[in-house]
Amino acid sequence: MNLSINPRHFMDAAIWEEKRTIFEAVALLNEAGFSHFDLEAETEAEAEKLAEYLKEKNLSVIQSHMPFNRYKRIDNELFRKNVMAYAKNAKIMDSKILVVHGDEYDYKNQPYSSAAALEHNYRFFYDLVDYASANGMRVAFENTFQEATMTIKPHFSALTDDLLALLDRYKTDTVGICWDTGHAKVQYGERDIDALKLVADKVICTHIHDNYSNQDLHGFPFTGSIHWKKFMQTLNDIGYKGDLSFEFVYDRLPKALALDYLKLIYRTGEYLLHEINVT
Repeated sequence: MNLSINPRHFMDAAIWEEKRTIFEAVALLNEAGFSHFDLEAETEAEAEKLAEYLKEKNLSVIQSHMPFNRYKRIDNELFRKNVMAYAKNAKIMDSKILVVHGDEYDYKNQPYSSAAALEHNYRFFYDLVDYASANGMRVAFENTFQEATMTIKPHFSALTDDLLALLDRYKTDTVGICWDTGHAKVQYGERDIDALKLVADKVICTHIHDNYSNQDLHGFPFTGSIHWKKFMQTLNDIGYKGDLSFEFVYDRLPKALALDYLKLIYRTGEYLLHEINVT
């Protein structure tokens, strides 16, 4: 099991400091200890440059997050083309897993039912799954969560039953689940580990982050209320063979503090992997 992290987030620094390039962000994370990444590329040219850089530095992309249309909705067909373009860029970087939100349903303009949302997502991602299968990759549907501001309940793919039904619809081992620890905590509260156990044999990758107060805060482990020993024990019990991939979103550290912070994150990952007693 390797440690991974999302470099694109760390292009940002404190608001009074200039952003890093993606190459500077990867180099910074590598200096902190990371050699595996959750990384996507917006253009083919960028993907080719990143692939060359990663090969030169002996680094790898283990998974890539595809775009999602949850908050800023664009035309459905244009969005589908964007997803496929990102998938092709991920292949250039030799990414193994394409992570998607299986909730691409127009809740505002279409009557909701779980059956309708299931069919929509199945059809929407069919070409992506087919492309992944033909190119030695897999598609991981991420567990999402029901936001308090949303009027439709449940939000499709927030529940484990939704994910299992979607995977069953494809009937191929090309698809699996990306287990997002923070989303599970928001959705299930104290039952988050129980929810994981229901789908554990389908989990092929992770998004690792912590939270509290029922908010999707994307903090690093032990800064929130997730029971990390139980989480690691569950992965151990099911023989999980994937990686632990940190996913951070909101922190904007001054550059003078970033390396120390990232070294702590890496050390936290090592602690999860090696120092928590999971027997």
